Amino acid sequence: MADVAFQSQSSNSARRPFWIVCFEMASVIVFAALIILLAVRTTAAVIESKSWWVILPAAVMGYLSADFISGLVHWFGDTFFEEDSPLIGRMLIEPFREHHRDPKAMTRHGFLELNGNNCLAAIPLLSIAWLSAGPGESAVSIFAYSFLIFLSLASFGTNQFHKWAHTDAPSAIIKWLQRRNLILSPAAHSHHHRGDHSTGFCVTSGWMNQLLDPVKFFPRLELGIRALTGKRKQR
Repeated sequence: MADVAFQSQSSNSARRPFWIVCFEMASVIVFAALIILLAVRTTAAVIESKSWWVILPAAVMGYLSADFISGLVHWFGDTFFEEDSPLIGRMLIEPFREHHRDPKAMTRHGFLELNGNNCLAAIPLLSIAWLSAGPGESAVSIFAYSFLIFLSLASFGTNQFHKWAHTDAPSAIIKWLQRRNLILSPAAHSHHHRGDHSTGFCVTSGWMNQLLDPVKFFPRLELGIRALTGKRKQR
């Protein structure tokens, strides 16, 4: 089994163009640099204003927002367009459809392949924040900057948390986090891979699924969009 997994990972890596690997690496480096620069700037503002109390609410809101956004993107990738759709088919739709056919496939993806896209998506907003005047001493602006930092970090971790939820033997610390539902757990995520994949879309922590699934948020959203666009469901 280990040989098969190694061969699958090797062949998958061999198919990926070198320029894509370089682009993903650059995305991760730029993301990390912007996060560090913004964290230093925001920390200085917090020390100056003594607004430490905004950090915890910003962290919680950032984490919950990342979980919701992960669900929104996941739902969109599962629901609309096809793998051969122009522009987004290969980059966005194909990975989600592959995940339904082979949930373990993402466990064979390397760090850059798994996280490069999330870093790239966060870079524009982080760049705007860095080029702005900074948080200053206002508690509201410090909250906004802190929220953006925690949102970006949680979004960066989303695919990694999702991968670990499918990993057969994660490390002890990962299991500890999963058991306490601080990150997506295999038990929580298993609901998505049952039946018609219409629940459990949020994959950062899975917390938001407990609010969204009972009210059928995503199925209702799909019905509303299809009613507005007149596009019927193909599957």
